[in-house]
Amino acid sequence: MKKSLKQSHNLGFLLTLAGVFLFWLTYRLIFRFPEWFDEIFVKAFVFGVPAWVYAYQTSKRKKSSDPMGFTTIGIWQGLFFGLCIGGFFQFVAVLSLRLRGDVVMPSFTAIAPYFWTFLALALMTAWWESLFFFGYVIGNLRDRKMSEVPVVAITTLVFLLFHAPLRFVLVGSAEQLVSQLFVLSFFAIGQAILYLRTKSMYAITLSHMLWGMVFLLYGV
Repeated sequence: MKKSLKQSHNLGFLLTLAGVFLFWLTYRLIFRFPEWFDEIFVKAFVFGVPAWVYAYQTSKRKKSSDPMGFTTIGIWQGLFFGLCIGGFFQFVAVLSLRLRGDVVMPSFTAIAPYFWTFLALALMTAWWESLFFFGYVIGNLRDRKMSEVPVVAITTLVFLLFHAPLRFVLVGSAEQLVSQLFVLSFFAIGQAILYLRTKSMYAITLSHMLWGMVFLLYGV
């Protein structure tokens, strides 16, 4: 019975990943809605729903009120780590721009009247993607008693799987594509390790938000 339940759980996880991936890929390739609509509403449905369902089911199964790192215990420590790691991510992203020969100069966004709107969008992106890629995916992998190395590796591959197709479409050269995939891999590895170490959704959301601001401030 336990083996059957485990196999059913594994199949459900894989089917959910495949379904979310196909839906998200189709949506991004076909539809062109305003960015705020994608970040606030579409990602809430595509990434948020599976994560919340998992959190609800896990809290009932394990009798835990905090299966994904929402606890207020250690919140300030989590935010501190998120701030530090997010700043480091920004440094690496800017360094990668310099290494490929781009001129690093803040875009108009930094002084635009809509700056706080962009910051809010970066926060929404960070929240929904953190819930899914690190809360949901890592949570399911840890349920299988995996060690940290394969958990980080698989989480990074899933993150790249969701982000790489759009990079192929948008990026003009192979050199830029390799550079962006490298930076995305570095980011996913760092986020996975940060989440495993802090067990804090606040930490990875803040670091993700700071990472996202690189794309706004430097027009990446």
